[in-house]
Amino acid sequence: MSTGTLRLLSTVFLIAAVPLLGLYGLLLKISTPNATGGMEPIVATVCYTAFTCIFGALTTVVINFSRQLSREAKGELTTP
Repeated sequence: MSTGTLRLLSTVFLIAAVPLLGLYGLLLKISTPNATGGMEPIVATVCYTAFTCIFGALTTVVINFSRQLSREAKGELTTP
């Protein structure tokens, strides 16, 4: 791939982490127990833990992939 394409894809993947964090915040707000009802506190804690693991892993993968594309665009070929 050309260096311009690799730089563009690197930027796109880095920007893709922002909606993931927004969705994470929205899901945490939705699963918060409140005075008028909502989820039980234990279930909410399980949801918080699951959402944190899932979105943490997705964000890590997206950022690492973006960094790898950026290094490849510069001509640095490194293997994991």
